[in-house]
Amino acid sequence: MSLPSFILEHTPWENETNPIWPASSFVLHRNLAKYLFPPKLGEMQAGQVSNLIKESFPSKYFLKAENLTVLDKEFIYEHFLAFEGLQNTLAGQAFIVEESGEMLAMVNIQEHLQIELLDTKGEWEKSWSKLSAMDSSLKLDFAFSSRFGYLTSDPLLCGTGLVVYVYLHLPALIHTGQLEDALAKQKEEEVVATSLLGNLEDIAGDMIVLTNDCTIGLTEENILNELHVSAMNLVASEKGLRAHLAKENNVEIKDQIARSYGLLLNSYQLKTKETLDALSLIKLGIDLGWVKGITDKKINEIFFKCRRAHLAYIYKEKALNPSEAAQKRADYIHKELGQVTLI
Repeated sequence: MSLPSFILEHTPWENETNPIWPASSFVLHRNLAKYLFPPKLGEMQAGQVSNLIKESFPSKYFLKAENLTVLDKEFIYEHFLAFEGLQNTLAGQAFIVEESGEMLAMVNIQEHLQIELLDTKGEWEKSWSKLSAMDSSLKLDFAFSSRFGYLTSDPLLCGTGLVVYVYLHLPALIHTGQLEDALAKQKEEEVVATSLLGNLEDIAGDMIVLTNDCTIGLTEENILNELHVSAMNLVASEKGLRAHLAKENNVEIKDQIARSYGLLLNSYQLKTKETLDALSLIKLGIDLGWVKGITDKKINEIFFKCRRAHLAYIYKEKALNPSEAAQKRADYIHKELGQVTLI
């Protein structure tokens, strides 16, 4: 892989995180005032936009899309929990990263510039302040309307141009059938819930993603406050339910954890979703005191390293087809969970 070593060798999950709220992602969407938006941008103009943005990030690592392999782009996608595929990015498009591994700027993809800051330390206000300061420091003339705010290629992203994703691990609510009721109690109209796969009909790893439904007609403070309130309510519901499950020694959940343990430790091949689902229950078992020999921090790391591009880097492979990836994933899981036992 041709990515910087700090991205390849370090993950955002190296620090202890909240077992229920492991990550948040803040994304700003911006376009330069004097250029057509990316869908209408010619190759020469795309190069000009790219150069202007590069000059505004002098101390960061600028990675041209045409110099990266498909696997490199997939690794970036996995590392930053991106919601849009990056594998088909071409000349004139680029990525900017910094050594902390927390910031990703995407150039000429959906907008001229999308800046993402990934928070895995639970530093909500500090992370937003850092991203806001970064945005303010850029010496770029952004497309802005006094009526519609920041202008974007997607009209739904006009206004603040801010989209926030809150990642919540809610296995207790999901496996006891109480998630729908918990979501229905949320009063914040502008907050929507989805999954890592993009819909609530297909949830991977028991991870629910909250995001703002609108960026126009609201201030950044409105967006951040509504998402934070919704997240805290769901965290409280999940935490209370976990305490109840532990107190009553719930045998149904224990059985699901034990079955997940058996699947992970005894499979020759493991698909991504079944692995994430099983790891989710092991992660729950750690918090309930029913699994020992591994930390929640380590499970978080495994959770995000068991995907294809990360596996290719771990095993020094240039490419992995689905069958090869499934075998490598099983091998990786066996090694990482070798000391895990059930109580």
